[in-house]
Amino acid sequence: MTAEDIEMQPDTARLLQEALLECDDLQAFLGRLTETVVGLLASRGADYCSVTLQRSRRGATIASSHPEASRWDELQYAADDGPCLEAARTGSAVCSPDLWSEQRWPVFVSQIRDRGPRSLMAAPIPLGGGAHAALNCYSVRRDAFAATDREELSAVASEASGALRIALRLAAESELSSDLMAALDSRTAINLALGIVMGQSRCTQREAKEILVQASNHRNRKLREVALEIVSAYDPDTPSTGFQCA
Repeated sequence: MTAEDIEMQPDTARLLQEALLECDDLQAFLGRLTETVVGLLASRGADYCSVTLQRSRRGATIASSHPEASRWDELQYAADDGPCLEAARTGSAVCSPDLWSEQRWPVFVSQIRDRGPRSLMAAPIPLGGGAHAALNCYSVRRDAFAATDREELSAVASEASGALRIALRLAAESELSSDLMAALDSRTAINLALGIVMGQSRCTQREAKEILVQASNHRNRKLREVALEIVSAYDPDTPSTGFQCA
């Protein structure tokens, strides 16, 4: 039996689509996803659920149904090794019926033995584009998960893939928009500062830019910061003579 053969109730795809529409950002969507999974699998032994998400140059984002799951995920990030990371990176499901006696992931196991989760299953969420994710279920009981539970988790992870891809795309577009606005703000400040220097010093735009660059290098500050300082300090009634053309 494959993940596609599992029939889930309630309609997981519908729940995830609703979560995507209702949540304002990626973190909120991932949080809703973990709550949905715990609700689906609680009767099968799942106590806590988390999503391990890694994006290139962005580190990792962790969402969970409980702070304990987040803490256990963080231990894996600190060790750069663990079942959730393995599932995300390899694209293969990982299961451990007894984490305390595991020989894999020694650093992580040493930190949770006798006081952390007892069993775990993690299913990869197919994403592509340099992003890696896994849907993880922790249990405080040994041998908590059966083979059918692992298949169902894989099915949920497969259902979540499309919604998570959309959420990541929206998050990337939002970040791009924020970066663009920051760049536009920076360019506006620099252009205003150039105009102020040109007006005060009666020099060309090229000469004014050289003045700003020299001030930036001399003060060891970004050009935008120097420009903002000039703009904020400018008073048409009392023109500054701090910047002069050669």
